[in-house]
Amino acid sequence: MYRHFIAPPRAFTQFSHDLIRHPRLPSDTVRLLTWQLSLPEGARESLSRTAERARTGACAFTRAKRQLKKEGFVHERRVQGPGGHWVTQQLVSKTPLSAAEAAELLARTSVSALHARVAAGRSASPCSGGR
Repeated sequence: MYRHFIAPPRAFTQFSHDLIRHPRLPSDTVRLLTWQLSLPEGARESLSRTAERARTGACAFTRAKRQLKKEGFVHERRVQGPGGHWVTQQLVSKTPLSAAEAAELLARTSVSALHARVAAGRSASPCSGGR
């Protein structure tokens, strides 16, 4: 078998073979993760919105999200800010992170900044919300 691949000149993302061929992640789960990771720098799209755009069904999304959390690619935390408003932060990573590593990264985003984003009608974090 011969393979020939030329990377496009723009709008592409490289992923490690370890991610694409992950032994415990089925293709729907890998597709959701790679779609999320290929969003432009600074994109504020929730994992659930990515699943909708990728036409991933509700059951497949729930299963994929559970698998990504179990393998350390997705972490979530709920934070309460001024006025009692709750926000869910999602962290999506191209490499598995421990709970401690994810907590450290999520803690870098202040609760008041999250609530300001919500009040302005924007997503609360790089990947906030979720089903």
